[in-house]
Amino acid sequence: MIDGELNIMLRKVYRKVGGNAKVLIATEPLWSIPMNWVFFYRPMFLSIIIGLSSTEIGLLITIFNSLASIMPILGGYLADRFGRKIVLMLFDSVCSLLSLIIWVFSRNIWHVFLAYIIESCVSTIYSVWECLLVEDTHSEYRSIIYGSISVMWTIGSLMTPIGGYIIGLYGLDHGCRILFLLAFCSLIPVFIIRQIYLKEPKITSRFSRENPFSGIKGYLHLLSIVKGNRAILVALVIIIVAGFYSSSYAYFSLYLIHGGGLGLSENTASLIPFASSIVSLTLSMTVVPRLRSRDDYLEALILGHGLGALAILLLISSPIGFLPTALLSASLLGFYSTVAYSVSRTFFVNQIDSVDDRAKAKTLSLSVTLSSLINLLTPTINGYLFGLNPKTPFIIIFAALSASTLILLALTFISKHGSPIRD
Repeated sequence: MIDGELNIMLRKVYRKVGGNAKVLIATEPLWSIPMNWVFFYRPMFLSIIIGLSSTEIGLLITIFNSLASIMPILGGYLADRFGRKIVLMLFDSVCSLLSLIIWVFSRNIWHVFLAYIIESCVSTIYSVWECLLVEDTHSEYRSIIYGSISVMWTIGSLMTPIGGYIIGLYGLDHGCRILFLLAFCSLIPVFIIRQIYLKEPKITSRFSRENPFSGIKGYLHLLSIVKGNRAILVALVIIIVAGFYSSSYAYFSLYLIHGGGLGLSENTASLIPFASSIVSLTLSMTVVPRLRSRDDYLEALILGHGLGALAILLLISSPIGFLPTALLSASLLGFYSTVAYSVSRTFFVNQIDSVDDRAKAKTLSLSVTLSSLINLLTPTINGYLFGLNPKTPFIIIFAALSASTLILLALTFISKHGSPIRD
């Protein structure tokens, strides 16, 4: 009975979602499940199997971020010129599959370097993918889209113990290569389905004729608009903090197994993202779809960043090998994981549309580029600091999340008591 009512509700909800969004959401699990395993165990693979230091791992990720800071700008330009779908399919399919094959056979730092270079080219499609995801859906229903993507990602994290089982069964070396191969095989049907069912938005042809944001000069016009909107500037800060967090993600899995961190086994470590995912999945399915107004988004962002800061504080305070505190920290981190993507992106995109919906592609690509540039050295610096003391990078993450919480509180206060002209 309950399942039947839930299915009816979901069908009604997804009637409000555009066709391209439905295709991207439907194929997302084939990417999110295996890539969750890859992202979690790859730092361990680099450290233990390839034999890289934490600083070398950070340097490789910095190189990745360097290219990732440039490619979205190119993606926005190419999308305006040739269309969203062709840019998405070309860069996503070729670069994703080729990099995964290199990961399968990687034996030294040069193989890893090549894999990262090719993988970084996937960042060309970041803003393009996001435009296809939201363009044909009304702004008040976009939280459903981002919430659904967050659910798919969370399901992948929830299934991390399966990756842990594979690692435990075959060892870290062969187990990781199996995970890379599974990801490769899983992505093939993703690209076939998207090639068949994705449609070039009608809005693209109109924008190519009317859009004042097209071409290189469009970025200058865009900057003049962004700097005059307080809410967009705050949203950019939140995205930069999220970029800092994701740039440091490699050290989470290393911290879990490091003797100076939690000192867990590779298999047991998979329980941490599992616990975080349970909370994130619950919130993404029950709370995020109900968010409608700007005030709703701001309240969720404040709560998520505040609890995220508390989670990091618990993580670095947890005794070595003491799993309960680590699981509590992971559960609280699930709140931040939920808002860091689905809520912040919905808030950001809706703020762009409130100014000029034609600026969406370039603003999204600018946000990725800006975040990547500011966080360019984050992996290398955190890798060096991790080598000195594994807790140090997480102290910085705690400070960043605390600062973003205060900024969001300030925006909320100003919006309610200050001038709304520039909000």
